[in-house]
Amino acid sequence: MIDNAKSPDAPRSTPEDTRERILLAAREVMARKGKRGATTREIADAAGVNEATLFRHFGNKDALIIAVARHTCGDIVLRDVISQLKGSLEEELFTIGKAMTERMESMIDMIRWSLVESDYENNIFAQETWRPQTAIRGVITEYMSSRIAEGYLRGDPGELASVFMGMMFVRVIAREKFPDQRIFTDTDYALRYMIDVFLNGVRSNGHGHA
Repeated sequence: MIDNAKSPDAPRSTPEDTRERILLAAREVMARKGKRGATTREIADAAGVNEATLFRHFGNKDALIIAVARHTCGDIVLRDVISQLKGSLEEELFTIGKAMTERMESMIDMIRWSLVESDYENNIFAQETWRPQTAIRGVITEYMSSRIAEGYLRGDPGELASVFMGMMFVRVIAREKFPDQRIFTDTDYALRYMIDVFLNGVRSNGHGHA
């Protein structure tokens, strides 16, 4: 529950403060009840505001859902992480993968609801060119493009980004189903293993078809 000790409608509360409280409350309620099940009244109560204040800031529930997605996406943070990378290709991918994994793990409740409510979300985002997954994919695609240009990688940068993201996503989603396997319980081990597969494949030299 959002701390409501200070009324967001008090003079000291700025519009930015109020907007932030609503976004945090919406993320909290949606994580518990899903986007479909969360009501604007419940979100407003959790934020310590009335529904009129919520609608004044976001217009309607669909707009609020999109705003929460932008607020929690993490694409700006990931871009900052990539801008500071130094080291080998393997270490860079490890750093990127670690940042992505930590972000997804912190959002696992929202991710589960997104999978369950995919049709509902598709309707909400139908008129939007921006989506969280495409924003993240865009950042990773830019990184892959730069490494292709430098001769470190080959292939289509968008497809490479999708494969890399998919590996991280599947591990985070499936880890509770495989509690006895190291690749699902040891993040650092898993990342290094998946990066090795991503860069080098798994076929043994000298075996298999030419």
